[in-house]
Amino acid sequence: MLGNELRIRLIREEDWPEFETIDAELFPDDRIDRESFLRIISHESFFVLESDGRIIGMLAVSKFGEDAGHLGRIAVAKTMQNQGLGARLMEYAIDWFRNENLAQAILYTQDNNKHAQHLYKKFGFEIIGTTWHYFVPFKTIAPTGNYRCDSIQEDEIDLVGLKYHDYLPAAQIRRFLESEEYHVLVLKNKESDIVGACRFTPTFPGCMPFRIDNLDGIDDFISGLEEYSLLEYDYVRLTFTDNENLAELCEERGYKQHHRLYRMKAEVPPKG
Repeated sequence: MLGNELRIRLIREEDWPEFETIDAELFPDDRIDRESFLRIISHESFFVLESDGRIIGMLAVSKFGEDAGHLGRIAVAKTMQNQGLGARLMEYAIDWFRNENLAQAILYTQDNNKHAQHLYKKFGFEIIGTTWHYFVPFKTIAPTGNYRCDSIQEDEIDLVGLKYHDYLPAAQIRRFLESEEYHVLVLKNKESDIVGACRFTPTFPGCMPFRIDNLDGIDDFISGLEEYSLLEYDYVRLTFTDNENLAELCEERGYKQHHRLYRMKAEVPPKG
């Protein structure tokens, strides 16, 4: 039942027990652990929706690149849905993007979640691509040695940002590199040309986004990721957009598909 006092506020460390419960309910396959939660609260972009002091929803927003925003986790407790609360969170997100002077916003949503897509479309979001997420065991790859995976260098950031602007703009690469949580890696051929790039999160462990120009280098790229992976993981998660050939390869190899998403984008209305 919706209480009399409804507010959206920044998440706090003492919210962990309550947050853990609602996060497990809403995202059972992608739960946030306590270590990740503690990193989250250091950023002023994760909010909770409260009803009479009880957490009933969440919202994550952030900058992406120079003039775009990213709408991350957004959810309302199952017992509180269908009361307009999702729209309330969306309005808050759009206001946040507008106040940050961001021109557009992107999000990812399950391809079969028609209810969420309907909500997002009400706020101007349109589907612009398809994203796949696969689990790839390291033992299934056979590197050729024709490519190498390296940490991105400062003099490569602008080049990669231009080449993969929609997924790894230069400003976002630099933002990723400010955090110890992420690595930004590039794939190079024998001529040292950059033919792939990704953001890698060892604790996940996975890449999003993951971009590659030629599938001939896929096993060399994944082999290079293993060096940065934590020892307890024998697989990597690949999340990539609009690369049907890579999706077909993953299916042929029998890799487990975690989910398929739609990438959506909206223009952010200016102030006033």
